[in-house]
Amino acid sequence: MDREDESDPSNFREQDLSGLALLCSNVAKNRSADRKLSDAANALRVEWVRLHRVRSPREKVEAAEKSLKKRMAKFLAGVPSWMMRGW
Repeated sequence: MDREDESDPSNFREQDLSGLALLCSNVAKNRSADRKLSDAANALRVEWVRLHRVRSPREKVEAAEKSLKKRMAKFLAGVPSWMMRGW
């Protein structure tokens, strides 16, 4: 996938939420990422973890998951692909 394709958030929206959380985790742990990028990636990952710990009505969880997925896709579209690889 070339850089032009990666910049489109819709490419990430096809992935499931767990996969997006893993990519965010990889960015957060990447030593080449600056503090702002790392913190943003970690915040999205933590939000994903918290979604699965809270007991809420299914409709509320689904809406929160949809919103989080959209924000993760938008965030990851602006991150170089090499930063998303786990080492």
